[in-house]
Amino acid sequence: MKQLTRSLPAALLLIALAAPAAAETKFTLLMSEVGDPLLDSLQASVLNTATSKFSASVDVAQAAGNGGTQVVQGRAALDAKPTALIVNPVDDASARTITEMAAAAGIPVVFVNKRPSGPVAHRMAIVSANHLVAGRVQMRLLAQGLGDRGNVAILRGKDSDNAAQERTAGMKEILGQRPGLKLLAEASADWSRRRAQDQVTAWLRSGLKPDAIAANNDEMALGAVAALKAAGLSGKVLVGGVDGTSDGIAAVKSGELLVSVLQDAPMQGAQAVNDAVKLARGEYVQPYDWVPH
Repeated sequence: MKQLTRSLPAALLLIALAAPAAAETKFTLLMSEVGDPLLDSLQASVLNTATSKFSASVDVAQAAGNGGTQVVQGRAALDAKPTALIVNPVDDASARTITEMAAAAGIPVVFVNKRPSGPVAHRMAIVSANHLVAGRVQMRLLAQGLGDRGNVAILRGKDSDNAAQERTAGMKEILGQRPGLKLLAEASADWSRRRAQDQVTAWLRSGLKPDAIAANNDEMALGAVAALKAAGLSGKVLVGGVDGTSDGIAAVKSGELLVSVLQDAPMQGAQAVNDAVKLARGEYVQPYDWVPH
């Protein structure tokens, strides 16, 4: 009995030494670009949730709006075997390629804010607002402000981006239901405030006279506001945006924008991390995790 008593501590020590250390939780976040207020808020939320809630580390790669660059970054990230991949995709093509690569590597992937087309793959989730609904809500409010009569111009985001496609589709759906409203012009300004300002300036100089401008995001809406101000048309054209950025909300309060449809970027980022952790643990995650406007 004495011999057994002495051997127990040594046996326990051997077991402790042999037990593998808990695997580090490590995510890679692939961002489509940097400098956009909504996307910066999204990234901050992912980093904060991962570190504070799960004590996880996060590597971040920015694609500068280039789909090919994001695919290369995705391949490098998967080679490093992260716990999961969280992706804000540049466009549909890069998203689908990353989906295929992640599936082949057996690593979970969560798309956030934007999504790939097609079915949701195994160990994959999408966390996003419903962009079609955002477009509908924005145009309903602009139509109400116009009394359902007038000429409307649309500023689209990147045409390869399904968020831009769906928001624009939602806007046009409401326009089609209002016979007194006419689509006067539309163009892509690539989500950019400066490009939107240039585009609206060009419209005005060509003689176009919109009664309202519907932009796919707040940055382009604010670019439209700047162009109208420079042309002496402040307050004479209704302008709407999407995202609910700090600048967008300030412009609504000042009356420069009629509406900014909120996208809850902090909630999207936090939920993307939660879903990534669950997928890595083998737990169920609903394929589409819609974050309300």
